[in-house]
Amino acid sequence: MSQPIAGDTQLYLLPGDPVRNVRLPRMFNAVFERFGIDAVMLPVQVPVRDFAVHFRSAFLARNVRGMVIAPPHKPRVVDLLDSCGLCARVAESVNVVRRTDDGQLEGDLFDGDGLLDALDYYGIPFRGKRVLILGAGVSAAAIGLALAEGGTVNGAEYIAFHDTVSGKAAGVAAQLDAFFDATTVAVDSNAPEGFDLVINATPLGLTDGDASPVDVQRMDSHAALFDILLRNQPTPLVRAARARGLHAQAGFEMLIQQMPHYLRYFGHPEVADALCEDLTFLREAIYPPAMQDEIAQPIRYRSANVA
Repeated sequence: MSQPIAGDTQLYLLPGDPVRNVRLPRMFNAVFERFGIDAVMLPVQVPVRDFAVHFRSAFLARNVRGMVIAPPHKPRVVDLLDSCGLCARVAESVNVVRRTDDGQLEGDLFDGDGLLDALDYYGIPFRGKRVLILGAGVSAAAIGLALAEGGTVNGAEYIAFHDTVSGKAAGVAAQLDAFFDATTVAVDSNAPEGFDLVINATPLGLTDGDASPVDVQRMDSHAALFDILLRNQPTPLVRAARARGLHAQAGFEMLIQQMPHYLRYFGHPEVADALCEDLTFLREAIYPPAMQDEIAQPIRYRSANVA
């Protein structure tokens, strides 16, 4: 980061625990530098027990304009805000906070928006489709909410959650089913048959020795897979699906596609519009060497995959 930091530089924080592998500060600072915004984002490691105190005290500094919230703190933000968006209220989780001109703290949740934009970027069908979400944590709930919010026309028609923790998937499914028209259920099995899209929102795949969250050999030949993990990509799951001829994508684009939403939320609509036109420099910043070729030639969904 070569831009100078002055007394009136706007500060954005990314609290998490841990924060050693976070990519968003690198991405935000690249955007700030490219578009001449006098701002900087810094990661801050904050233990769970100290988060509420940190959150409130950080905003006492008048040049702290906002935060992007990293795990495990997303569910802890809602009760600390003056207001938050519908997605954040339903999912009971927040990943972005801004200070308004009158000093209010507002929050929202863009994980699901990033996922939908990533699916559109790759041409992966989800509108009116059947989707299996593996996992029922914060990210899974946000993804399910975004898929359900569009109704059965602009969103998925049928959304199933599977989680190995008893009752967890049922809780998320019931909450979303009460708000939206899409059929949202919990299932006892991770069997992928009959689903058009499978989304891995579990931590399985962070290391090569992890068990696979789903048997890709049982996926329908037209089905696509999206693995939201950012580390160890392409994961064994993505590699196995691609080896079978299925369309499979890593989670980087879900993160990248949130950037226009963040910039618009933080009051930079022109920058957000420019990012919507070209996000290449951000892909170059965070895609691993094994996936650099996919920046110039992204793998698009094909409806007639070879089984």
